[in-house]
Amino acid sequence: MSERIPHEILAICAMNAALHTDGVSGMAGGLSHSVQKTLLGIERPAKGIRISEDRNGLIVDVYVNVCFEAKIPVVAWEIQENVKEKLDEIADAPVSKVNIHVQGVGHKPEDEAEDIKEEQVDCES
Repeated sequence: MSERIPHEILAICAMNAALHTDGVSGMAGGLSHSVQKTLLGIERPAKGIRISEDRNGLIVDVYVNVCFEAKIPVVAWEIQENVKEKLDEIADAPVSKVNIHVQGVGHKPEDEAEDIKEEQVDCES
C-alpha cells in the first residue's frame, strides 16, 4: 500500500514547474495568500498554487504573473503541460485539470531567476 503524497508537496512541485516555464515572471499569491500572511502570519511555501480533488482527480489552480511581451495563450499552454507532466510523474491521482489564472504582467529580473534556481525543490525523488 503506497502512502499518499501531501498536497503541499505537490503544490511545491507544481510551482517549480510553472516558474521554469518561459514567459513566467513569478507566482501571484492571490487574496487568500495575502489574508493568511497578513492576519495569521502564515506563509505557504507554494505561493500561487491551489490543489484540490474531485472524483476525476487533481485540480490544480496556478496563479502567475507573465513577462511583458509574452504571448499569454502560449505561456498558459506551456504551464499547463509542464505542471501536468510533473505531477503525473509523482502524484498518486491523475491530474484532471490545470487552470491558469494570469494575475499580472511584469519583468523577471536576472537575480530573481538565479534565486529560483537555487531554491528549486527536487521533485524527482
